[in-house]
Amino acid sequence: MRQVALPLVALLWIAEFSNLHAAEPRFRPALIGNGPNALINLIDTKKLMEKGQRDGMLMFTCWVPVNGRVRYYFIYRTTPGSKVLKEEVGTALLRSHFIPAIYNGQRTEVMVIGTVALLMADGRPHLRIYMNQNHDDVAKGNDFIAPQLVANSPDWGAVRYHPAAYKAAVNGKNTWVVLSVTADANGNQKELKVSAEEPPGFGIGAAAKDMFPKARWVPGFRNGHPVECTFDFTLWFETWRIPIEERP
Repeated sequence: MRQVALPLVALLWIAEFSNLHAAEPRFRPALIGNGPNALINLIDTKKLMEKGQRDGMLMFTCWVPVNGRVRYYFIYRTTPGSKVLKEEVGTALLRSHFIPAIYNGQRTEVMVIGTVALLMADGRPHLRIYMNQNHDDVAKGNDFIAPQLVANSPDWGAVRYHPAAYKAAVNGKNTWVVLSVTADANGNQKELKVSAEEPPGFGIGAAAKDMFPKARWVPGFRNGHPVECTFDFTLWFETWRIPIEERP
C-alpha cells in the first residue's frame, strides 16, 4: 500500500500546487498593503506635526520590483511648505514593501505613481495615499489605481541618447514630462500625448514619446475592476547624470 500511497500523495500535492497557480490573477497592480512595512504605516504623522508640517501634498514615482521592495523613487510637485512631508515620504518609500504587481500571470517590476495628501482637521492629521495622479480622482478620493508601467517595456535608451537629453545635460537641467496615456482593460496602450514638460524648450517631451511605442501596462483598476482609462503619468529625468562626453 505504501508504494501506491506515495504516488497518490504526490499527485494530490501536484494538483494542489497547480490550483494555486491557476488562482493567480492575470493582472494585479502593485499595492501598498496594510502590514507594518506598508507605506501608509511608515509615514509618521505625529512626527510631522511635531516638526510643524501642516496641510501638504506631493506626487511620487517609485520602482517596485518582483520582491515588492522599493528600489528608488522621485518626489515632485510638492505644495509650498511641504519640505518636511517630502523628507518623511522619501524615507518611508525606501523602507516600504509593496504587494508586487502581476502582468500576464507573472510577477513583474513596475513603475508606480501616486499622490500623498496630508490634511490637518480639528488638530489631527489625516493622511491619504492615492495610487494615481489624476486631479479629479484625487480631489474626489475615488477608488482608482492608475495603470502601472511594466518597467522593461519602454525604450529607455531613446531618452538617454536623444539630443534633447544632452541639451538639458549641457545646461545642467533636470526635467520632467507629464504624459496623458490611454490604456485599455488589458493594459494595451491606445494613445499617448505630452501634456506638459518642464523646463520647456529642450524637446524632452518628444524624446519621452519616442520611448513608448512598445510600452506595456498593468491595466488601471477602478473600484477593484480593470478598466480602460486615460490617466496622467509623470516621467522625471535626472539628465545631469548623463555624461557630456558620451555625446555622439
